[in-house]
Amino acid sequence: MRYVKFFIISIVSLFVLLTVIGLLMPSFVMVGRSVEIKAPIDSVRFYTNDPANWRYWINGADTSYYKRLTSSTTQKGSKIILGTYTVTVLENDADTIFTLWQGQSTKEQINKLDLSYNSTIDSTIVNWAFQQHLNWYPWERLGAMLYDKVYGPSMEASLNKLKKVCGK
Repeated sequence: MRYVKFFIISIVSLFVLLTVIGLLMPSFVMVGRSVEIKAPIDSVRFYTNDPANWRYWINGADTSYYKRLTSSTTQKGSKIILGTYTVTVLENDADTIFTLWQGQSTKEQINKLDLSYNSTIDSTIVNWAFQQHLNWYPWERLGAMLYDKVYGPSMEASLNKLKKVCGK
């Protein structure tokens, strides 16, 4: 009986300790990557600001299920299904697109693709980032430390593919 009591107190103490450590961490995680593409901003914008064209450069999207849910894919409120995600356009202007990605078994993610053109070197800088809100659960907050290692390489591969698709 003494060992059972010790075991239960240890498990509860460990849970409380991990919860306190998790609460010291931010309530969201952000992962971002950038690439410089030697191409005019308009040719890059064609692929980045229209979610219908993401399947040409986002890693794995070329073989994923794709379906338009609205007549437009670029206007605010437009929706597509890309693989297991429903993608909704939140905001879309000439240089930035914000989208909401909702997976069947994952939390919502806010994605941002931002373009800037550098005329002195005739290239476009693409900044891609996603942000996800985290609950207070210790396993969620502590697991968020791995997001950069999990999503980062895939984002880098996608941006390199975008570089090739844009022709340079």
